[in-house]
Amino acid sequence: MSGETVIYKNEMNLVPLRRFTATEINLFFAMCNKLKEQDTNTLHLSFNELKELSNYSPETRNINRFVDDLQRVYDKMLDIRYTIRTETKIKKFVLFYKYEIDISERYLEIATSPDLKYILNSITSNFTKFELKEMTHLKSTYAKNMFRILKQYKHTGYMKIKIDDFRERLDIPNSYRMSNINQFVLTPIIKELSTIFNNLHINKIKAKKGRKIEWLEFTFDAEKRIHNKRQPQMTNVGKQRQYISREKTPRWLEERTYEKQIKNEYDPQLEKERKAFLKQLQLDWED
Repeated sequence: MSGETVIYKNEMNLVPLRRFTATEINLFFAMCNKLKEQDTNTLHLSFNELKELSNYSPETRNINRFVDDLQRVYDKMLDIRYTIRTETKIKKFVLFYKYEIDISERYLEIATSPDLKYILNSITSNFTKFELKEMTHLKSTYAKNMFRILKQYKHTGYMKIKIDDFRERLDIPNSYRMSNINQFVLTPIIKELSTIFNNLHINKIKAKKGRKIEWLEFTFDAEKRIHNKRQPQMTNVGKQRQYISREKTPRWLEERTYEKQIKNEYDPQLEKERKAFLKQLQLDWED
């Protein structure tokens, strides 16, 4: 399982994995790992491969237990719906549109929904990326979910979130008071994630009026972006940005009409940046 990575659009971090157990979270992201850059193609995953990727307990040899876990993952995924709202329409989508378990042959067939394939495919900016093995070895569900959220901010080392949003995104029971959150949520997060995020600290910020906690502030040592010696240098950029980041969308990529505009108005600097970005993107993925 060495070197297996999960990568997806950041917006998936906004979706809480409601009622998922630690085992089910591992299985879900093992599937996401195999589905990345597969468009809507149907994948054939053996039970053994899924077990290895998800760090499934080797002590669980009962095939029915594993099948039950696979079923529960999809049943709970049906509650994970992406919603797109306009003035006239409300659309809801499920991430996986095909999910077939073959018990006799011991494999799972799975495919990404065409409407949501952009979540796991052709990703060049605004994404979360992490080593699958790091997540699957965490024990607490709260630590697992906070791990993927903090990975979105790995290059800044800072995240601030409203306590109500924190409750929602980590699926914390409504009955939990702040003392319960300290004991059952924040303590496991600090205990398990401090070895991954150096100098991890959680600061509780009170509301301006009253003593109620309104915000949580997460700070840790930011990861340095990998600088490749073969990487082209950008002009007119400060020292802190002498690289091209795959997590920052360049101007040419943001402008959807770029191909049309370039024919009428050629911008040498813009074209130089475009070529440099594409070259570095290829080098980064080779690494």
